[in-house]
This record gives sequence, C-alpha cells and structure tokens, in this order.
Amino acid sequence: MTPMTSIREPTGLDIAALRDHFPALARSLHGRAVAYLDGPGGTQVTRECIAAMTAYLERSNANHGGAFTASVETDAMLDQVHAATADFLGAADPDEIAFGPNMTTLTFSMSRALGRDIGPGDEIVVTRLDHDANVAPWLAMAEDRGATVRWLELAEDGATLDLDRLGDALTERTRVVAVGLASNALGTITDVRRVTDAAHAVGAIAYVDAVHAAPHLPIDVRVLGADLLACSPYKFFAPHLGALYGRRDLLERLTAYRVRPAGGALPGKWETGTQNHEALAGLLGTFGYLEMVGAAYGDASTTDDRRTKLRAAMTAIRAHEQDLSAATLDRLATVPGLRVHGITDPARLDERVPTFSVTLTGHHPRSIAEHLATRAISTWDGDFYAWELVRALRLGEAGGLLRIGLVHYNTLDEVDRLVEALRDL
Repeated sequence: MTPMTSIREPTGLDIAALRDHFPALARSLHGRAVAYLDGPGGTQVTRECIAAMTAYLERSNANHGGAFTASVETDAMLDQVHAATADFLGAADPDEIAFGPNMTTLTFSMSRALGRDIGPGDEIVVTRLDHDANVAPWLAMAEDRGATVRWLELAEDGATLDLDRLGDALTERTRVVAVGLASNALGTITDVRRVTDAAHAVGAIAYVDAVHAAPHLPIDVRVLGADLLACSPYKFFAPHLGALYGRRDLLERLTAYRVRPAGGALPGKWETGTQNHEALAGLLGTFGYLEMVGAAYGDASTTDDRRTKLRAAMTAIRAHEQDLSAATLDRLATVPGLRVHGITDPARLDERVPTFSVTLTGHHPRSIAEHLATRAISTWDGDFYAWELVRALRLGEAGGLLRIGLVHYNTLDEVDRLVEALRDL
C-alpha cells in the first residue's frame, strides 16, 4: 500500500494529526478500522464541534430573546455563528445568513417565497446534473404558479453541463436559474459564474446549491455571483443543519412565510421557529477547527482574521484533495470491469472534487456496498437524489451507482483497502 506520506509533501497537510480531531475515525468493526468513504452523505464531526455542543447544552441551553443569563448567552452564540458562516461563505453581512434544518427545507421555503412574483408565462431553469433538492422545489413552484420549466442538459460526456447551450435555456421570461456548484454524484464542478452572469443578463435570480462543494472548495458568494446560495453544515464536519445565504436587499424584499410575532427583521425573518441551538454551537466549533487548519497549513498563520483563516483552510484542503483524487483515480483504474462515471482525465482535476461514482460489471451497486460494509468500508449506492442525472445516464433501473466520497481526512491506505475489496468481488 502507498503510505499517506506520499501526498504530504505537495500539500503540507499532516493527515494523521488532522484525523485525531475526528473521534469517529478511531472506530473499529470486526477488528478493522472503519473507513468512512461516505462523505457526500454527511461527514464526521470534529472534537471541537462535539465540545462546543456539550458546553452549550451544559451551560447555556435556552431559547433566544430572553433577559436571563442563558438566553443572553444563546443570543451571543447565534450572533457569532451567523458572523462565522458569513465569513465561510464570503458574505458581506451576517444578516445575509439564515439557518434551517437542512438545505432541502430552506430551498422549498425560498422557492415558495419567490413564487409569489411568478406566474403563467414566466420560466424557471433547472439542470440535469443537480441534486433533486435544487430541482423538485422549483418544479413544484412552477406547477403551482403555472410557470414553464426549462432544462440545462448534460454535455455529450455525461459528466458536465452543456454550458454552450446556456443561451438556449434562458429568455427574457426567465425568473430563476437553479444550478449546483459541484455534483454530489459525479464530483463535477460547474462554472457557476458563467451561469449566474447569464441569469443576471436576462434579469433572473441565481440560486446556487453549494452543499457538495462546501467540504472541498473555498466559497465566495460574491465571486460566484450568487443571489441565493444554500449549503448543509453536516456535509462539512458539523452537525445536521442547513444554511442559506441571500443578498440583503433580496431577503428584505421577499415575503417570508412565518409566524406573525416573529417580526420581519433579518436574519430571523427567514428562520422559522426555534433553531437547533446546540447544533449551531457545534458549527462554531467546526469553524474553530477550520481556523486552526488555515493557520497551520495555509497562508493565515500571522492573522487573527477568521475569514482569512477559513479561506486558507479550504484552499489547503482543495490542494490536498486534488492529489488525493489523482491517486484514487490511478488505483480505481486497476480494478477489472470497473468504470468511473465522470471526469477521469488527470489534466482536468481542477474540474472535480474527490467524489467517484462507479459501476462494476456483473455486480449491483447495492451488493457492492454490502460487500464493502463487511470490510468496514462505508460507501453509498443508488441515485443519491441526483435523480435526473442517474436516469439520463440510463442507470436508474440497474440500481444507480456506487459512490466513493472522500474528504480531506481520508487516506490512501483506506483507498487501497477499498480497491482490494473491490478486486475480491
């Protein structure tokens, strides 16, 4: 097996040291260390996250807005987590951040709000590459409002969007364009700025799904040109939460569906009901971990600026994962009968994240996942809610794909175990 040190020099990440921040990675089953290659479905959380959740529940557990100590502490924590998430996403204002249970719920809520201004003759653009959480809400809204749905189709490679046909999908009647930054099934990174610029050129709102990108890439909503952007902290080493960025003027203008006493001030206008405070405290802990990564391995060792440290962390993680992707593709290519669906050209690694969906001749994806589970290797099978994509690839009736989802804490030793188990089939 290739030792992890083989990919340490180019990136500088000490993976062994970073893995120690994730207690779950020490777990064993049947005498084997568990290999968590299921990151796209939800990553493991950091010690800092767990400690922050525990501390909140032990000392400050209360609803917000009260005059007493625990409530005042809760309000302070909520202010901090809005500010930290704004830093993580490159937002200009903490009030541009709203939290909810998950990205799907937030997107349904936002689609309903945007739908107030949409009617017959208006058009919504969605893509064949996206997770259904960035498709179904818009389809439902279009049906309710009598709007027309237009599709941005896959390119001939079956792995990317045909952005050369972007102009064919958008018209002066386009009101919303929904696009994903990275595919949760194939790992493809889409040139979102090209899409948002085209959307704005026809006066449309650009809604970006950054769920799958957030564990892998530095995100800046202003660089992306996103009017609205959603992600899920549980995909980047934090508890089960959803987070939404929206341009302040847009969030203030739109009407939210909420209870009347809640008021209309940001960010509470879009946070319907009491939030998961302990999970939000945990998210602050995770940001603390990422700040440490940025200071130790990025270009942020001499600054106290959180935004700079978070960006440095994600930049360092991105560089490390590109090396991890190259090594993983090399190893997967040695498995007889295995096909990687998506970008496999080593010269195009900047167009993907380390998510690899495969098929193996003669084996159903579920049976492969079950076989790997006996070896303490966690993977996903099916369509992963990339419903349109898997059917466009004509794999729906065959059980979809087996997905191998790596994040920065995964090692080449784990990939070698995976390849060995696949060969045993």
